[in-house]
Amino acid sequence: MVSATLQTRLRKVGVPSARTARNGAWLSLVGSVHWKMLADLLGVADTTASSWYRENGGDGASYVASRLRRGQRTAGPE
Repeated sequence: MVSATLQTRLRKVGVPSARTARNGAWLSLVGSVHWKMLADLLGVADTTASSWYRENGGDGASYVASRLRRGQRTAGPE
């Protein structure tokens, strides 16, 4: 499938821009799943997932704090 065909099909289903949709999906994912898990699950470089996480306003400390607030244990030695 050529790019123009894909763009036409996406517009027909209400997606005006594939790039905007992709970026929105990344921001949504890194807002709910830790960047390292995303990198492993999606097969992208750690630096890519980490960059999206920082772009969304995340940092390592806030992730741990949010997990602790939810009452979930973080992975670590027992």
